[in-house]
Amino acid sequence: MSVAVRILSATGDRPLLIDGVITDRDNDQFDVHCSSGADGLTMGDKVVLTIEGESGNLRCIIASKADATEGGFALSVVSQARHAADKRDFPRLHAGLPIRYRPASDTEASQWVAGEPVGGEWLEPDPYMNFSVGGLRFECNSEVASGDLLIIELRVGDSGPLWRTTGRVIRIFAASEDAKCSVAVSFEHLPTDALNALSELTLQIQESLL
Repeated sequence: MSVAVRILSATGDRPLLIDGVITDRDNDQFDVHCSSGADGLTMGDKVVLTIEGESGNLRCIIASKADATEGGFALSVVSQARHAADKRDFPRLHAGLPIRYRPASDTEASQWVAGEPVGGEWLEPDPYMNFSVGGLRFECNSEVASGDLLIIELRVGDSGPLWRTTGRVIRIFAASEDAKCSVAVSFEHLPTDALNALSELTLQIQESLL
């Protein structure tokens, strides 16, 4: 068998979101092949599996981990419980969300949403950021002001699709020494598939913390 799966671990300092493939399944035990992104996982870690084509999430434990002959890692994962994906709140959490953005005019934002090419200088912040289904908060090294409109290219996971979104800067905070500031952005345009992906990521993180 070969079924796509997404693994989320919130055991360490930063949540890990890893794409993999289920190569064998025996009731509540799964053999999963993952890329090198799984190097941060260790035996005994609590993780959440989201399996392609199945509803809900599985709370699991990493039973074993070994180098795979074809590269990456071979994991043995044991399921503990399944939880439906419609009985959770959606708080603001932390995760790695690769984005790039730039300030834009209303006209440019409309062109961006319509799928037209938009040039200019794009910025890529540290993907480890605070997020919710309503917006993002990330460190920023450019000059932005409250009320600025941003066009944003958003990805959830290393191999997920790219979504064209827009957001409005609603607040600016002091940041660490590595950035000029931290900005809170509220989504103004967010495709339904992107909303669903952020909702699912939120549920995965919540499950992993139970």
